[in-house]
Amino acid sequence: MNLLDKAILKIIQHKVSHWFDMERSLKKVPNCIKASKESPEKTWPDPNKIPSGGEIPFSLRNIFVVGKYLKSSIHHGIKSIKSLDKNPPTPKSTISPKDLQAFESHAKSLGIGAIGYAKLPRNLIFRDRAVLYDNVIVLLQEMDKDKIAKAPSIDTFKMVFETYDSLGKNVNKLTAYLRELGYGAQGGHPLGGLTLYPPLAKIAGLGWLGRHGLLITPQFGPRQRIAAIFTSIENIPIAKSNQYSWIGDFCKKCRHCIRSCPSQAILEEPIIHESGRQTHIIREKCLPVFVAEQGCSICVKECPFSKTSYEDIHKAFSQTHKTILI
Repeated sequence: MNLLDKAILKIIQHKVSHWFDMERSLKKVPNCIKASKESPEKTWPDPNKIPSGGEIPFSLRNIFVVGKYLKSSIHHGIKSIKSLDKNPPTPKSTISPKDLQAFESHAKSLGIGAIGYAKLPRNLIFRDRAVLYDNVIVLLQEMDKDKIAKAPSIDTFKMVFETYDSLGKNVNKLTAYLRELGYGAQGGHPLGGLTLYPPLAKIAGLGWLGRHGLLITPQFGPRQRIAAIFTSIENIPIAKSNQYSWIGDFCKKCRHCIRSCPSQAILEEPIIHESGRQTHIIREKCLPVFVAEQGCSICVKECPFSKTSYEDIHKAFSQTHKTILI
């Protein structure tokens, strides 16, 4: 690394370390909900685990392309924590159908593509993190289909970080919106986050996890970023079922992401942890290629759900297996 690269790396490490320190400080908030003993460690993007060679979750040579989005994401991630003192002192716990509909309409006007609701299992909270509420609003925002099709490329790389930044800003806007209505709310930024988002989105009934560990939805396939708002609202319409379980059966037969992965980082069979959580990716294999290949995203690009409509895949798979899949 040259001196400029080292200087940039040092600045990034400092900013992300400050963000992570603030996240860890949430454990000190009275009555917070902490991780369980089965909770996973937050491994990305951990500034304390950047290899000595300088490999970080983006290429230094492209920092001038994504730098402003990364800087903004860090700013809004910190803002989501600093703004907690703006919660109402006695937050409301029940939302009217009118307020909920207004919230959803506002979210979609900002560019949110899908919304789900769930109760947060403690084992999905990252170790050394905490949240204020276990009622969760899960938010999805689409990644551009045409730019995913160019992966790996500068255009794809830029779009991925731009989506992280845009969704992070929207989370803070929607959190403020709920507070103005009298509800308690805590934003969870999409970059890294306080919890594991894909399984949380699955619990919220928004989609199913593919072989690559990514959420697959009918709207966007695997082309979305995920964020959350943890709220005092007790009567959110929590999903009671998930109609997308057939995707798991499809993925077992497809294996296209496994064959396409340049780092061979996708497991044939996921590791099932004691808590029931699943690990689909070997991060030690994935990250070096992610860094070297402008964010990679090949598993997203090559997934059949990125190329063919959900309805067409569902219909073909149902007919092939001579069964009706909901």
